[in-house]
Amino acid sequence: MYVVTYNDQVLLGPIAWNAKMFNSVIEDDTGITVNIQQSQRDQVPLDLGNGIKVRRAVEDRPSINLKLELHEGPFWTFTESTGIYSYQAISKPVDLLKHELTQLAAFDRWTKEQSGVKVTIQGQEVTVDTVRGNRDIFVQKFLLMGENDTVNWKFPEGWLTLTKAELGLCVSSGAAHVQSEFNRELGLLTQISTATTLVELDAVALVFPGTEVEEPSGRRRPVEPNP
Repeated sequence: MYVVTYNDQVLLGPIAWNAKMFNSVIEDDTGITVNIQQSQRDQVPLDLGNGIKVRRAVEDRPSINLKLELHEGPFWTFTESTGIYSYQAISKPVDLLKHELTQLAAFDRWTKEQSGVKVTIQGQEVTVDTVRGNRDIFVQKFLLMGENDTVNWKFPEGWLTLTKAELGLCVSSGAAHVQSEFNRELGLLTQISTATTLVELDAVALVFPGTEVEEPSGRRRPVEPNP
C-alpha cells in the first residue's frame, strides 16, 4: 500500500499502486503536473518536488473488543520512506451498539430458528427441518393424512415410516422450536431496549461477528458476519 502527500498532507492513501490515478489526483488537488510511471512502484519513496511525495503506507491497528469498541482514525505520521497510519480504540456510542445488537438478535434468531430440532421417533433421534417453507411440508402432509395412514419420510439420519401421530410430533416439535427462538429474541430486545450503559449492553448474550469463540474441541473460530 502507498500514500501520496503534499507537504505531508494526505492526498491519497492508503491505496494500491496506480500511477495514472496518482498523477490525476495530484494535478486536480494541487495544480502541479507530475509524471509518475507504473514502473516506479519499486523506486518508492519518490520525492517529486514541490512538497509532493509517494511513500509506502504501513498500518498500525490495535486489536479491539468488537462488541464495545470502534477504531478511530487513521492518524498519519511520516518518516522519509513511510507513512504510518494508526488507529485508536474508542468506546461505541450506546445508541449505535443498541442498533447493532437489535439487528444481531434478529439474525441470531433467524439462524437458530432454521437450524432444525432433534426429535426421538421409534427410538431413533432424527432432525426435523425447520427452514421456512420446508416446515410447511410437514403441516400440509399432516393435515391430509387419515388417522390410520402412514407416510415414508426421509430425515438426514435416514428413512422412517411415520404414523399421523409421529408426523404430528414433528410438526409440534418444529413449531415449539421456532416459537422458543422468537421468545428468546423478544427477551434480548427487552434487555437491549432497557439498557443505558455499555456495561449493561455487554451483558446481552450475543456474540459479535468477527469475535473468536471457543468450540467444545478447544479450537477457536471467528463468528461469521451477517450476510
